[in-house]
Amino acid sequence: MLVRRRGRVLASSFAALALTVAVTGCANQNVDDDVAAALPAQQGASKSPEIEPSESPRVDSESPDPEANESPDTEDSTEPEAAQEHGIRGKLLTAEEVPGFNEEFSWAVKSTRMREGQSPFGTCHKFAMTSIGAWKVVVRTYEPMADSPGATASHLVAEFADEMTAKRAFEVLKSWAGQCDEELNGYERSDVGTLKPVPAPAEVDGEIGQWYLLTYGPAQGDPGFSFLDAQGLTRVGSTISALEMRLVGQDYNYSSGEEPMVAAVQNAAVRLG
Repeated sequence: MLVRRRGRVLASSFAALALTVAVTGCANQNVDDDVAAALPAQQGASKSPEIEPSESPRVDSESPDPEANESPDTEDSTEPEAAQEHGIRGKLLTAEEVPGFNEEFSWAVKSTRMREGQSPFGTCHKFAMTSIGAWKVVVRTYEPMADSPGATASHLVAEFADEMTAKRAFEVLKSWAGQCDEELNGYERSDVGTLKPVPAPAEVDGEIGQWYLLTYGPAQGDPGFSFLDAQGLTRVGSTISALEMRLVGQDYNYSSGEEPMVAAVQNAAVRLG
């Protein structure tokens, strides 16, 4: 089941910047560089409250070494998407399954890789997923179909040896959300939203995950705007999905339960199931 719910933006200021400007491509061409430069850099690693980090070095997703990760699955690619794939790659969302910020907004797959990268995946993550027990990780990034400065989306799927290890890792990810002020302390203003439960779609029983919103800024180029960074988490059995959807704007006003990340977490849970 594909959840297509896309919340209606209620604040005119948000619509004017994050939706109308982004989708129509009227933004200044220099905004992309400004936005990329201002995104939060990961802080130094600190001790996990549940699981000790491993000593193995992270794999740099941009590694130029042609001998590294020779398997075809480790190479960045945009095709095929999850609908044609199997195994862990088949648990990633297709571009169509990632909700837009309004009804006209749509995504395209930018890259798919069988590794997390040089830095941890999520804005609030302190370590790589392999450091908290994952034995296999795949990441997909998405880009807007139309010019939309500051809009990004990404999806990570991590497999663990057993359900108990995945449960422990899931609790670690939730605890990192509560400590995210540490990751945003370089910004003039920041706010870490509380974890909110995501209701399950019809074919999945019970509560399936959580999501929360980070707001930090100012965004370079306009002191009135901030980064609006939604983070989502879901676990099914021994597999965890983490999601991120980010844009630049002034407000993030959707009806409760109609936020884009809610539908993204639901779609990710269906993929894991």
